[in-house]
Order: sequence, then structure tokens, then C-alpha cells
Amino acid sequence: MTNLSQNSNKFHLIIQTNSPGELAAWVRPVVKTCQQRIANLFITVCLVPCQYATGQEATVAATIEGVDQVLTPKQTVLFLFGFSSLSKQAKQGAVLCLGGDPFYSQLLAWRLGFSASVYTEHRKKPGMFFKHIFYKHTHGDLMQVNIAHYLAKAPSREALLKQYSLPDRPYVLVFLGSRPHHFKAFGKVALDAIRSFLLQQSSIDVLVSIAPTISDDVFQSLDTSSLDDRVFFLRGNSLDFMTIAMCMMSLPGTNTAEAMYMQLPMVTVLPLNRPDLLELDGLVGLLGSIPFFGKFIKQLAIYIYLKKRPFVSLPNRIAGTMIIPEWVRNVSASQLADDLGAFATDQALLNKIRHDLKSICSKNQIDSYISDTISS
Repeated sequence: MTNLSQNSNKFHLIIQTNSPGELAAWVRPVVKTCQQRIANLFITVCLVPCQYATGQEATVAATIEGVDQVLTPKQTVLFLFGFSSLSKQAKQGAVLCLGGDPFYSQLLAWRLGFSASVYTEHRKKPGMFFKHIFYKHTHGDLMQVNIAHYLAKAPSREALLKQYSLPDRPYVLVFLGSRPHHFKAFGKVALDAIRSFLLQQSSIDVLVSIAPTISDDVFQSLDTSSLDDRVFFLRGNSLDFMTIAMCMMSLPGTNTAEAMYMQLPMVTVLPLNRPDLLELDGLVGLLGSIPFFGKFIKQLAIYIYLKKRPFVSLPNRIAGTMIIPEWVRNVSASQLADDLGAFATDQALLNKIRHDLKSICSKNQIDSYISDTISS
């Protein structure tokens, strides 16, 4: 059942999304811009089931300024199948898909009597019944908008060092992943590599970013006892850490796109000897989770994937050429430490990457276009 609440709202925006990357890169900038451009706006975020979800998405969504209401995946599904209600906060409104299966957005629109629109990074049409379709490759990248919002009011590096109580030193930034099993698995080899990296040199320290989707229990499961005071584990805005750092190392994912628009030199690591660190879509993803045999299925799928797609990092895929290094291979802590040391101290290479990243970034106003289009 859908009821119309008695209030002063003139427009009710329903945003569908699913996982940490979409919340940070897509939902946040759209919410901010819509707040500025649509009067008397009420925003509901409807989370939908997703194999990449961490279980912390509802908590993260509720912290986004401008979001008035959050539905968990279970609550969204119950509403779609008529087992619960969602009050319409205005006669006018729209459903906007910013992640997850677009079919959920079509159901949401049908249940609420609103039109449905979708933003997609795919080139194929996502469905038959969308009023507006916004393509990343045609209309622009919402990730870049999110970075532009940050840079417009970004604190200085000096202010950030003070805010996070850090000494004024060069830093390598390391992301261990936003999903708990990635964090645990990559964390072990990465921390061993960091330990060796610090022993090899004394001029560069390390920042390790802890994603908001990583609980304290998951973080504390890592053994950090043998690391010294040159490693700093931080919670906060990942863009703050990118402002502080001189370069970055991470698994493939949203962070590489953020670093691209922040023009931060980076390296992407894809450990072929750790298929458990990789997420695969569809049936292959399900088969890859089968005990024992799943590991071999994943390895075969990865081999086929790499044959078809030469790059694993978003910056290289966008540029269509190798701009940032990709360490796609069997990974050991000692080799990772040696390679990270060579990368972080090669100033000429870091400068070249920074220049190349700047050349592939273009300005766009996709957030304003989406806001004006869905509300007209």
C-alpha cells in the first residue's frame, strides 16, 4: 500500500542503489545537487539485494546529508511485493536507479506511480520502461562530480595532517578493500608487504584507509602488532587521504576511479593466486563460491576475462591504454614490498602518471542534467 503523507514537500525522489561504491560515487553527488536544484525535496534511498553488499549500506546511506529515509534491501523487497507500505511524500516524484538491477526501479515506479530513470555505466539499454536513461560514456561520470564537489571545499594538506594527527611526511596510501572478506584476505599479505617496505627505507610512511563498511571486529581481526608507528590506520573521507598521500596501492575498484580524478599516482594489484579476492557476476560468481571446485572455476573465469579485457583498473580502461601500473600476477609479500618501494621512489614515473591522469579527465555537469531532467 502507498499513502500520501500530509506535508509541504513538492517532490519525492526515490533513489535505488546497492553497494558501497555506488553510494559514495553516485548517490552522494546526486543527492547534493538535487537538494540545491529541487525545492522542497524529500529523498528516500531504497537499497536492493546485491552480491557485493557488505550489510553496512543502510548505515552509510543514512549518513549522507540530504537523505531523509533509508530502506534496507529486506524492506524494499517487502514493499515491492505488497507486504509493507511506503508513504509518498509528495504528489510529484521520480525513481532514479543508481546501482543494482534496474528491474527493481521499474517495480518501484509501478508501485509508487512515479516515472523511472536510470544512470548506467553499460552501453546496452537497461530496460524498456525508463523515461530517461543517462549513460556514463555519453552524459558524463558521476564519480568526477563527486570529486569536484570535494575539491571545491577541500581543506589544505596541512589542515588535514592536523585533523588526522599525522606528522608531515611523505605517505603511501593503501586500500585493503571495502568488503570484509577482501579486507581480511588482502590485508594479511598487504600488511606483511608494508612491514618489509618500511624496513627497506626510512623516508616514506604508510596510511591504511579503513572503509566505513568495515566493522571494528573485522578490522581487529588483522594482526597489526608487529607494525611500528610509521603505519597509520585511519577512518574518514578517502579523498582526504588521497590529498595527503603521494601515491596509492589498491585492489581494482571504485578507489582507482577516485584516485584518477584526484590525479593521484597509483598501482592496481590483482593477485591471481588469491581468487577469493575477486568478485564475479552471475552464474560464474555463484559457481565460484562452491567449496574446493569454486577456486578452479574462478581461476578459469579470470583467465578468460583477462584475455577479453586487457586492463583491470578503471583509469586504464577509460584511457584505453596503460597509464597506471597493473600488477596482475601471483603476489607474495616480499615481491609486493620490493615493487612498491621501486614505484613509490620513482619520482619521474609518479610525475608522468599524474600528468597522464590529468589528460583523461574532462569536465561535465551530469549531476545537474539528471536533477533538472527527472524533476521537469
